[in-house]
Amino acid sequence: MSSQGYLHRIGFTRKRERLINTMDRTSRLPPSAVKNKAMSESLPLPFLPDELVVEILSRLPVKSLLKFRCVSKSWMSLISDPYFVKKHLHLSTRSTHFTHHRIILSATTAEFHLKSCSVSSLFINPSTVCDDLNYPVKNKFRHDGIVGSCNGLLCFAVKGDCVLLWNPSLRVSKKSPPLGNNWRPGCFTAFGLGYDHVTEDYKVVAVFCDPNEYFSECKVKVYSMATNSWSKIQDFPHGFSPYQNSGKFVSGTLNWAANYPVGSTSLWVIISLDLHKETYREVLPPDYEKEDCSTPTLGVLKGCLCLNYDYKKTHFVVWIMKDYGVRESWVKLVSIPYLPNPEDFSYSGPYYISENGEVLLMFEFDLILYNRRDDSFKYPRIESGKGWFDAEVYAETLVSPMKH
Repeated sequence: MSSQGYLHRIGFTRKRERLINTMDRTSRLPPSAVKNKAMSESLPLPFLPDELVVEILSRLPVKSLLKFRCVSKSWMSLISDPYFVKKHLHLSTRSTHFTHHRIILSATTAEFHLKSCSVSSLFINPSTVCDDLNYPVKNKFRHDGIVGSCNGLLCFAVKGDCVLLWNPSLRVSKKSPPLGNNWRPGCFTAFGLGYDHVTEDYKVVAVFCDPNEYFSECKVKVYSMATNSWSKIQDFPHGFSPYQNSGKFVSGTLNWAANYPVGSTSLWVIISLDLHKETYREVLPPDYEKEDCSTPTLGVLKGCLCLNYDYKKTHFVVWIMKDYGVRESWVKLVSIPYLPNPEDFSYSGPYYISENGEVLLMFEFDLILYNRRDDSFKYPRIESGKGWFDAEVYAETLVSPMKH
């Protein structure tokens, strides 16, 4: 007999012995135990109430949910349901551990490259893996500016004449019609992305500024994602001009840092636009050391309006408005000392602040972490990437620009 035939016979004999032993053990069991064993083997999987399934799925990352849509028609219907999208959005954006938050980075290369990585990994790991993002507009030699993010949607200004709304988690985007402004050299458009809670519509506001016309008003148009169209609204307040290109969305309003002339100089203010009422107001800044500071810029941290500036070129100071619109609620959050050569570069951001007080910001072209507890810095390393023009934090959500 060949060796292969022998091994085959041995294997067959052992399988037969195991089967006989199992049958023999079963035959020695009492009848009730045999009956219970058979019943347990035939029982279906445990039943989960629909409410519990929703609670479990709504806490999962978008990447997993996109795969689970293929499980069944009922799961596909559930994950696409507007109620579920809102529930998932609520849990994702309010997570204290920022597990659903990512940062998008625009690389300092001749070609337009976008990368994305987990915000939490920047705080936890010394080295972070970045994903390449497939930007929907195919023009690799034009760098489109990041306007902002809102509920998982990112807004890009495309050549200053239209905008792109994009959910990179879903890989779904929508491009607006052209603005159609009478653009000339020196003109610029200050955009802002926000959400109208009353109409449940995402809106982009475009403030068109023409410095060639000294007495001209800054024309304002609003893009509605629901209607996919621009409409003209009241001009920007007379005499004011945004100097920060991106409006910051807080509490149903978009906010711009703006200049207005006073004699031979100009002062700055915060102009706020209510997205639903389409009315303007002035938001008062904190009482800070104006004489020794650079002109402030605005940002958003933890859903609150923040203001930052350079103090005597030695520190980067950040204030946060705890209760929007209430001047008394401004609080000085942190004062970050400068690294070498502060006269050449300024910090940008801050982009995020962790629960233990670490602040994520950018210096020169790299991300850094500042720990205000011990006044120390960390430099998270991003694999296969270095040098960034721009950055924006966004949440991974199921909000689609195509469903409005």
